[in-house]
Parts: sequence; C-alpha cells; structure tokens
Amino acid sequence: MPARHLLTTDDLTLDAIHSIIERASQFLTPTGLGETSLDTLASKRFVLAFFEPSTRTRLSFESAVQRTGASCVHFTEAGSSVEKGESLQETIRTIESMGFDGIIMRHAENGTHAQIASHTSMSVINAGEGTQSHPTQALLDASTIHERFGSIGGRRVVIVGDLLHSRVARSTASLLSRLGAEVAWCAPSSLAPVDASTMTRRIDSVESAMKWADVVFVLRIQRERIISDVVPDVDEYRRLYSVTKELACSFPDVCIMHPGPVNVGVELDEAVLDMPQCLVHRQVTHGVAIRMSVLEHYCRSTTP
Repeated sequence: MPARHLLTTDDLTLDAIHSIIERASQFLTPTGLGETSLDTLASKRFVLAFFEPSTRTRLSFESAVQRTGASCVHFTEAGSSVEKGESLQETIRTIESMGFDGIIMRHAENGTHAQIASHTSMSVINAGEGTQSHPTQALLDASTIHERFGSIGGRRVVIVGDLLHSRVARSTASLLSRLGAEVAWCAPSSLAPVDASTMTRRIDSVESAMKWADVVFVLRIQRERIISDVVPDVDEYRRLYSVTKELACSFPDVCIMHPGPVNVGVELDEAVLDMPQCLVHRQVTHGVAIRMSVLEHYCRSTTP
C-alpha cells in the first residue's frame, strides 16, 4: 500500500509512530497549542468527507489543515450526488478530478478506506471507519500518554466499556501494545472484544482496574444499549464500570482518558472531567497536533 495513505495503525512503522508523535510535540505548549501558523502544506488542498457525525475529529482535522497552511472544503452526503444514487467510488473520482491532494474521510462501513485508496491517487486519511479502525485517535492517545509519563513502554492501561463495537479500542490497544504498554480490558461479557490479542488480561471492575493501572481509558456507552440485553441495568453498570468522583478521588495518581463524547453520569461523572488526573481535554488538544503531524507526514514523506 502506498505510503501516502493512512488506513490503519498497521500502516505505521515504529519509526513513523515515534516521528509523528515527536513532530506533534513541537506544536504543543503546556496549556494548549502554539500560535504560529505554518506553510508546510501551503500548496495542498484537502476534502473533508464525513459520512458519520463528528465534532472533535472533524474540527481538529479542519484546524490541522488550516494550521499547516493548506486549504480544505467539506463534502456532505446530504444534497450530494450520492443521494441521487451515485456510487462512492464515482464520487471520489469526481473529487480527484477537481485537483484535490487528499481526502480525510470517516465512514461507517469497514474496508471502505482501503477500497477507495486502491482507486485514487489522492492521499486517503482514515478519520474513523466502522468498528475496526481509527488510527489518528490511537496516535493522539499515545501522544497524550507519552507527554504525561515521558514514555509509553511499561505503562499499564485498562480500556473500559464497550470494546465490542469500538474502533477506538481496537486501534488504541494495538498501537499502545506495539509501543510497549501492557493493555488490559474491563467490560461486561456482552461487550467483550472479539479479538483481545493485544490485551493481556481482563479486569472485573473499574475499582480493580484503578488499583492496577497507570491509565484508565473509558469508552462511551451508547444510551440505547443500557436498556437492551447488552447492558441490562444502568445502576449495575455504574457500580462496576463507571469512573465516579469518589473513585477518582481515591486514586489521584491514575490518569483518566476518554475519546469523547462523554455520556456524563453513565461511564464518567461530570466532576471527574475537572480533576487534575483527567486528560480528556488534553486529548482534544493533542488531536489537533497529531493530525497536523499526520498531514505533514503523508504529504511530504515517501516512506512511513
């Protein structure tokens, strides 16, 4: 696969991962992002094509494009030729014919990005795909942990919640494992990961996870699953798997992460978001820096 595409974390060599994280660190300040705008991608033009709702990822990619001096336009399915029956492949060919250099895309169907990449000369950047892959989220998670601890190797990370349906869990667990972290999972059996090969153990409750871990990485639980057979009782779920204010106060040295959006009162108490050990908002900042670095890497490099 050409190096101009970022489809999964498997596309990244360890050298590329370290290089992207290191470059991203140059865009960060202790309290946010540096003010300087770059012109490293001044001649590049991108399309942001999000076939699923997004706030953090879409806005951070848009900010990353602007901060690197490139330009972007938004493609929306509503009102497009896709609604008239045009195939996605033909839509991509049309976009390419307009002279764009890259497409940053989110899509609900697994395998879509690889299919598109095989038919276009544009760079294809995966901004989230189905239940399988979200490589830039994994990179920003790794970048956030690296900043906090100075390294990732040897750190203990527990991923909590809906691992069955989570592309974030798959990508982040795989990447952190490759970087030397020990990754465990904590979830009801009905939400267990299909493939836990990158996770060393199962932990039964968040309290047990916080006794073991350096980082507890909490996933969103869709509210509709709370009343289904998947998660039958919200009170029972909160007792075993929610990071409450009281629990966070009991383990002040354990960092808490969440890819967002947070279902406050389900997997995380609102008060936790303002605690010093909570890195949720810092993750958002790293999201812009990492995506700046990714765009530079794939538009300027010939090898990952």
